[in-house]
Formats: sequence, C-alpha cells, structure tokens
Amino acid sequence: MFDDSMFEKWLDNKTNDIVYKMGKGEKIESEEMMVLVLKAQSNHFHHLDKELREDTKDLREDMSNLNKDLRKDMNKLNIELKGEMNTLREDMDKRFEQVDKKFDAVIFRMDRFMFWSLGLTLSSTIFIIGFLKFF
Repeated sequence: MFDDSMFEKWLDNKTNDIVYKMGKGEKIESEEMMVLVLKAQSNHFHHLDKELREDTKDLREDMSNLNKDLRKDMNKLNIELKGEMNTLREDMDKRFEQVDKKFDAVIFRMDRFMFWSLGLTLSSTIFIIGFLKFF
C-alpha cells in the first residue's frame, strides 16, 4: 500500500532542501523541523533494525552452538546410561544366580531331610510292628 522507497526519497529530498536552507542561514519553519525530526527517527529506526538483525543472527548462531553442545552431551549421557544399565543388569543376573544356588542348596537339604525322615519313620514302624508281633 505504501512504498518505503518513495517515502525515503521524498524524506531525503526534503531534508536535503532543509539542510541547504539552514546552511544559508535562513530560518526554518516548524513543519520543516518536524521533517528533520522524522528523518532523525527514520535513521534511528534503520540503525535499530540493523542492530536487531545482527543480534538475531548472533543469537541464532549461539542457539545453534548450544543445540549442538546439548546433542553431544545427550549422546554422551545416553552412552553412559547404557553402560550403567548393562552393569546393573549384569549385577542383577549375578544376584539371581546366587539366589538360585541358595534355593538349590535349601531344596537339596530338604530332600536329604525328607529321605532321612522317611527312612527313620519306616524303620520305626518296622521296629514297632516287630515288637508287637513278639509280645
């Protein structure tokens, strides 16, 4: 709708005319002072825009570097966690093997106890039956 280049040209021409007029020592009107203030603001906005774009570029680079560093750190952490998980898994496997061995030992002892208990019960029964037959 409004062409910036047309406005810039008009503003440049007007400010050049006003500066030339001031150079001759002529007085300037309040409207001409407003044009000078407008030109000063336009220059100020131009410089702010330029700085903002440069700062944004630097910010993008910083964010990109941070992103790369974060990815490296995450990959390193992931590798460390995998190593720790493998170590924990191995430790748990060893513990389960130890528990299995203990259960096997307990079951073996129970089997032996049951064998001796059965033998003692049978021999006691035979002894009692034999004793009752003689009397």
